[in-house]
Amino acid sequence: MIGLTSGELEEILATVTGQDMETPGEVLYVARTDQPSFVATLLSAWERDGRELGPGLAHDLARYRGRVAFYRDLHTRIAATFGNPVTFKGLEVAARYPEPLVRTMNDLDYWVPDQDRLWTIVSWLVEDGWGVHSATFLKFEGRLEFMVSMRRLPDDPYGLPYTVELSTLAMLGDRVGIPARRTLPPPCEEPAAKNLVALLLERFEQPFRARDLVDAALQLGDAPKKVLNACALAVHEVGLWPEYAELASLLEAASLDVPRLPGDLRTLTRMGRLRRRATAVRGLRRPIDLALLELQNRMMAGRSGTLGRHAWRLTERKMDSKSALDAGLVLFALPVAGDHYAETATLRERGGTLWADTPAGGFVLVHGDEIDESALEGAEATGGLAAKDEDTREGDDT
Repeated sequence: MIGLTSGELEEILATVTGQDMETPGEVLYVARTDQPSFVATLLSAWERDGRELGPGLAHDLARYRGRVAFYRDLHTRIAATFGNPVTFKGLEVAARYPEPLVRTMNDLDYWVPDQDRLWTIVSWLVEDGWGVHSATFLKFEGRLEFMVSMRRLPDDPYGLPYTVELSTLAMLGDRVGIPARRTLPPPCEEPAAKNLVALLLERFEQPFRARDLVDAALQLGDAPKKVLNACALAVHEVGLWPEYAELASLLEAASLDVPRLPGDLRTLTRMGRLRRRATAVRGLRRPIDLALLELQNRMMAGRSGTLGRHAWRLTERKMDSKSALDAGLVLFALPVAGDHYAETATLRERGGTLWADTPAGGFVLVHGDEIDESALEGAEATGGLAAKDEDTREGDDT
């Protein structure tokens, strides 16, 4: 297993950010401002290597460790109650970190393809002190799919909320060249393959981060041949060779001794791009929908530019939510108070606004980031950010 010295971690940070850092203060500043998900790993490596952190940084590190412990306990309870639903990255990858290094844990991600089971888990979390914070809805192959985001406040008022994401889709993709998937491809039965694919899919949302390089290195660095083969098959089936090629290049630039997946990477990357174009071309049978999907993808990833932002604002004004859903766009759902419950997720249109009644309550659906309050027709929007009652408070995160 890769040991990950402080020097190796600092080189990873420099590779990803392109920053020149000479002092620990500069390293910490760059990590906090540009790569916050890397701070916990960096601090824990410094502490392991005998560097004095001081009371402030030691407290921060203890909070990171407490957060991981909280999620580990929560997952144990969920797994015992609901038969161990499939997770992505998170605790599985964190378990690969050599002691005492810490991996930042922002949330738990679950794939729950059975919709009834998903809402049952949501209801269990609500009873456990969580709130329904938001959701996303989309139509895929004629069926309504969704992801529900649950949140809970920590004891520390300055700590980040805990988050659990539950999705009926195994993979969202970019819905243009990489279609969504209801199920995982067979090679993803190997945890390293499943988590590598999840890591590569996040490239559609943001550039690779320093933490991503560590995650990949720890999963692949000492992997046996059969695991590398499973990873290659999973990357090939989903069509992620271009993203893997970029990741492999960064791993090499950071001087991490990680074996590459089998196959001619240049040829596979070229074939992957051609396959992606062919998939997108098939979508040209509905060119307007394809253009809207690409426009939304760019907005969600923050790479639309001025012209793209103007085009998206025009789309928001001219297209209603039902038409956006039928076009394959992701709709963002805001929970609302009131009697909006249903045995299964059910859509209804009222006053030009699209609503969803679910076993966890009601949502108003929008495809942009604004909604006319008059469209709520008196319904009260809720934040869904639940605090804990005194009799259900967990121990101090630190």
